[in-house]
Amino acid sequence: MIEFNKARRRFLIGSGSSLLLTLLPIPSFAEAPKAVCSKAGQKILLKGKNYICVKKSGKLHWELLTPAKPPITLHPTPSASPATTKSTSPSPEATHSTPPAPAPSVTSTPQKVSGFVAAKVSDLTEGKSKIVVAKDLKGKSVSLALFLSAGVVTAHSVVCTHQGCFVGEADKTLACPCHGSVFDGRTGAVLNGPARSPLQSYKVAEAGGDIYIQSEI
Repeated sequence: MIEFNKARRRFLIGSGSSLLLTLLPIPSFAEAPKAVCSKAGQKILLKGKNYICVKKSGKLHWELLTPAKPPITLHPTPSASPATTKSTSPSPEATHSTPPAPAPSVTSTPQKVSGFVAAKVSDLTEGKSKIVVAKDLKGKSVSLALFLSAGVVTAHSVVCTHQGCFVGEADKTLACPCHGSVFDGRTGAVLNGPARSPLQSYKVAEAGGDIYIQSEI
């Protein structure tokens, strides 16, 4: 009889605890960033939330930015056209030039994107290429070629697809000093060989004027 009462008491206590846990709200803990916090002021996106690297008591750690983050927008990446050879004799039917296609617009998105800051939109000049150096989510320094056109930012690798040299800024283009390849600064397309493949492109997001390169660890 005594053993039966003990078992009954344990059952009632366990049932009451389970009911209490279902009724009481349980606080949710934010996922800690796995990115390397290497410099105070460094900012990242983690699934749609903004974090900043701060230094306290001599140690660097990530801190969730408050108030809430500004809206995140995605910048579309234009497709790079394949390299084309220049025509030496224009067609007689071509009496007027075709107007350029309008630049794609920036679109808002509720997606939980992640990435690292490469620069600010205010650092860029409309219609000109700019090469920047940033810290990726692993704390590694990476060079990127950015381009601003009609409010849309595009990002590409600075590694030439011919033999791996680093391209340099050349107004609206990116030029390789090794063998003369030239790429379109906005799309990364080949404008002049010997390179045959366009520059690698990266997805871009923007929040509060900061340009984020989308990336996962």
